[in-house]
Amino acid sequence: MHPRPRLRGVDVLRGLAVVGMLLVDNRGNAAIPDQFEHVAWDGLHVADVVFPVFLLVVGVSVPFSRRSGRPRAALTRVATLAVLGWLVVTAKYGSPTAGLGVLGHVAGAYLLCWSLLRLPRPVQVPVAAGVLAGLCLLTVVLGDGPDRSWGQAGDAALGLRFSAEAPHSYPGGAVTVFLGVLAGRALRSGPGRAALVRLIAGGAALGAAGWALTPLVPVNKRLWSPSFVLVTGGIALLALALLHWLVDQRGVTRPFRPFEVLGTEAIVAFVFSEVVFRALLAPAVQPAVDGWVTAVAGAAVSAWLYPVLSVVATWALCAALLRRGVVVRV
Repeated sequence: MHPRPRLRGVDVLRGLAVVGMLLVDNRGNAAIPDQFEHVAWDGLHVADVVFPVFLLVVGVSVPFSRRSGRPRAALTRVATLAVLGWLVVTAKYGSPTAGLGVLGHVAGAYLLCWSLLRLPRPVQVPVAAGVLAGLCLLTVVLGDGPDRSWGQAGDAALGLRFSAEAPHSYPGGAVTVFLGVLAGRALRSGPGRAALVRLIAGGAALGAAGWALTPLVPVNKRLWSPSFVLVTGGIALLALALLHWLVDQRGVTRPFRPFEVLGTEAIVAFVFSEVVFRALLAPAVQPAVDGWVTAVAGAAVSAWLYPVLSVVATWALCAALLRRGVVVRV
């Protein structure tokens, strides 16, 4: 039996999400366009779509992974991501109680989705829909304002500080991962025209459902609201469909090779950027660079220079690892 060919479009999409995270997290100053900054509360910017795309791609890989069906391997992955997330956040903030951050969100969402996948397949979609319905009910009962929301109440009940990556976001994140699993199943069943149609139809339906839900439950990344799950899931599926068509079906790979490199070494790219550019350089070096470049070339140039340099440096490290045959996966 021949192994299935690797879907390079998935790696490209993951790499694009990594680039988005680097640009958003390492922005040089406030002169960067608003779309590359997170919305303060309700609403949606490009910056708010980046992580859901990454999380959905986590799910896409599940149907192609043998270890996802083995409890010990899945739980080891969750534990590794959680510990790594704690180390990264501790390095950034200098506090061992600052939480688990983005990687902790990945771990928690993956664990909940993995638990959902232990159920019989016919009930998985209804259960995922039930999770979103439950989150809608919490929104109506407990509120969704910046000073009082179900997310804040849930995190406070656990004795934790409210943040976009705290445990209240894990159930919605798990549904995002599950949407990726459904996309992965479509691609695994036969990466061709039928899968492409299913991705496009699914993305359009999710987006429409999410926007229709916004009068009741606003799109909100910090709460990982049901409408946010649906809208960003729809965007991610449409992006996946486009890249699957271009890269895997049409064979257009050369322009996307840098993103594929970052997508293949995504965990290295994220950890390297967080530790080097945010923990080590951000306190003193980044402000000094920003001040000098702003004085010479203006604030707009400086706003982009630092994040672009972070992307280039991160890509160089990942490319060097790939040339040596080293691929780090968690």
